[in-house]
Amino acid sequence: TLCPAGEITTGSGATSCDVCGCGYEASGDRQTCTICNQGEYSVEGGQCQQCPENEVATMGGACQCDECGPGSQANTGNTACELCPPGTFSEGTGKCTLCPAGEITTGSGATSCDVCGCGYEASGDRQTCTICNQGEYSVEGGQCQQCPENEVATMGGACQCDECGPGSQ
Repeated sequence: TLCPAGEITTGSGATSCDVCGCGYEASGDRQTCTICNQGEYSVEGGQCQQCPENEVATMGGACQCDECGPGSQANTGNTACELCPPGTFSEGTGKCTLCPAGEITTGSGATSCDVCGCGYEASGDRQTCTICNQGEYSVEGGQCQQCPENEVATMGGACQCDECGPGSQ
């Protein structure tokens, strides 16, 4: 009879089955234990399975997967951790996420984002703070917006707009 899943017999006439150790799984014919690939793991007597999201097995034969630390995430295939690209961050062991509106990162491996100062806004890719145009303003961490009616910003990078004096508009 065929051994149960995760167990093998190594020769004919065997009276019992041997359990495959962690990091291995029984072959389809239940005659050999085969090593799990990079990005996979198995428990003793188990089947090889893909590492959970944002965990990696950097070598074949893993008994467990390792979490990627802050500022990094698992690559496709779960075989290595890679740094978060510019414009993204991860605080803990989760995937890298785009910085919130009004915040940026300029380098790889960020664990937090930097807030753009007043008079600036974050670019769409969250990698640079861009100066507001003349006639616009922004608060810290905000988006550039047109000055209200009867108010002006005579230079780019304004933190607030100024009211027009009496007799002007």
